[in-house]
Amino acid sequence: MQSKLDLNLARILCEIIDTGSVSAAAESLKSNISTISTGLNKLRKHHNNILLFRQGNGMQPTALALELYNFYRPALNLFDEADKHKGDTSQLAAPPKLRIATIPLLDLLLVDKFLDDPDFCGGSSWDIFSIPQDPTTRIERLRRKQIDIDIGYNLPKDSSLLSYPLNYGNLVMVCKKDHPRINQRITLEQYKQESPLGLISPDEKFGKEIPIFQHADSSILFKQFRSSSIVTVLVQVSTKELIAFIPAVLAPWVCQKFNLRTIEYDFLINETILFYAHIHRSEKHNVMLKKIIAFLSDLE
Repeated sequence: MQSKLDLNLARILCEIIDTGSVSAAAESLKSNISTISTGLNKLRKHHNNILLFRQGNGMQPTALALELYNFYRPALNLFDEADKHKGDTSQLAAPPKLRIATIPLLDLLLVDKFLDDPDFCGGSSWDIFSIPQDPTTRIERLRRKQIDIDIGYNLPKDSSLLSYPLNYGNLVMVCKKDHPRINQRITLEQYKQESPLGLISPDEKFGKEIPIFQHADSSILFKQFRSSSIVTVLVQVSTKELIAFIPAVLAPWVCQKFNLRTIEYDFLINETILFYAHIHRSEKHNVMLKKIIAFLSDLE
């Protein structure tokens, strides 16, 4: 008779698939590489299958491993959920701290939401960090669960992560409420006479061999003055005779926060913005993270 599978071995398989490597799985499970490797070998013997093979700097699952994952991960999530309720409910630990990495403006939006609506985060404490520019660093922090949710520009595909698009594509023009020259609508000729203050995208490259920023602003949206901080842009636009473009879904909150107003225009704008919320695959049932993603997705 085949021996029964140890629940901890199932957890090892799922964690290696989630994190992409034996070392990351060991760190996530607060174990050591030797223990994880031994567990993986027991799994291979139990199922008579290699289950995971090395590719590059990580481990890739076989078809059987993925099939087992689809059974093991939901079962483990149920065990973990039940484990939260053991013992005297009066002794339950405080809600875990949320660790969020995001871009300027969205960090301000989330802080507003958390402070104005304390029930939204269920009493959890939170830290909001600036998002690193390096995609590899962002992915590694998610894989090691140093960050619970990463909100910003898209990341390269990674099997341990889930990505949720936040379609903020349409842009609107804004200026300060008492701008002396701009009424409700602006023409192309009027626009050309104004001073747009633009945002430097984090994916722009520069270096010793490139004396200026590379950017594809060949349209009428070319901006002589730009900043890498959208908050800086909005503060300046709110106090000076400048104009800027922002995602349409954020416009009501931005205008209220920075004392701005939107401007209608009768010419084509080709620029779009698409952000993503990234989480670790094992956190797909995390209620708090789902609430944050829903909040950012449903902005109007």
